[in-house]
Amino acid sequence: MKNNAGKILLLLLLTCSSCSSVYRFRIDVQEPAPVTLPVSAQKVLILNNAVTQPGDFRIERTFDGQPVSSNYHLEMETMVMPATEGIADVLNDSHFFKTVAVYKDPLRTDSDLFSISALSPEDQADFYHMDENFDALLVVERLLFSVNEKTKLIKNALSTGLTAYLDLQTSGIITCSMYVYGNDKPLTTFTVSDSLVAKSTVFTDSMEIFKTIPEYVLQELSRNLGNKAASRFIPTWITVERTVFTGYDARMQEATGYAANHKWENAESIWTIEFEKKTKPVDKAKIAFNLAIANEMQDKLDAALGWAQKAKEQFENVNQSNNAQEIDLINKYISELEQRIQNNHLLDLQWGKE
Repeated sequence: MKNNAGKILLLLLLTCSSCSSVYRFRIDVQEPAPVTLPVSAQKVLILNNAVTQPGDFRIERTFDGQPVSSNYHLEMETMVMPATEGIADVLNDSHFFKTVAVYKDPLRTDSDLFSISALSPEDQADFYHMDENFDALLVVERLLFSVNEKTKLIKNALSTGLTAYLDLQTSGIITCSMYVYGNDKPLTTFTVSDSLVAKSTVFTDSMEIFKTIPEYVLQELSRNLGNKAASRFIPTWITVERTVFTGYDARMQEATGYAANHKWENAESIWTIEFEKKTKPVDKAKIAFNLAIANEMQDKLDAALGWAQKAKEQFENVNQSNNAQEIDLINKYISELEQRIQNNHLLDLQWGKE
């Protein structure tokens, strides 16, 4: 995949905790995509291979307890397009692919709503060899919704139109497959789900209540499902919290000042000297922990893990019951660092750096 910014952002937020001896701050960390695609998968074509859901399937609507007239038919055949557009928007915004396009015409002509119709090698070849020379096909295999709409008339309302309380609950699932050039079978097939609820007093007419509003909500739900499906193929950022032990002497406070201003090399230099000078295991453990943080901030994760393990070893030489919170903090941080190291190897593969 294309190269991007580094896997870690600089310090975003620095806040003083309730304890004066520590600072807590937040950083953004990149996590790999759930699905690792070949580096060659740079040009993605999105296809609609789903059967349109009938307008009366899993659609339950009542007005004052009575079934809604069939005059308010929902246009279900238009519901796949928001999903494919949502997929395309997320993939394009990620800058993870060179080309993302949507093939507008549906592929299926049958009515077997629940089946998945695999693309034949011949059909795949036709799409791969279009003008853009696509090398990946993201196929919407199935898109299903359920709608439960209950509307109650509000009588004696001061309105010339229809005044009613609308309770609209929708849910949906989307099943997608990803094909890559050179493989006849999908690399992965998966299903994601989502739901949207609308509850409100409305002042309008029956067409708005039983057609316009439900179709709008379903289109939004379809787009959300497309967004969730696309997110399986791109790395994402999460916010995590980090802690630095500040200490009370001048040198430790100076190092904390450097850390607060993102000058991690300066902070690391002071903490390294202080680590050698200190004799108490608790002091050495806290400084070793700070050195782990400083190395992580410089994207030196293996060194960070080494210092975190030293911090843990130092705490093993003291009364652990008196330092239970610090030990829990270090154990949690070691686990997070180990996971980050694994994630970074996977990210390198996904970004094409290995």
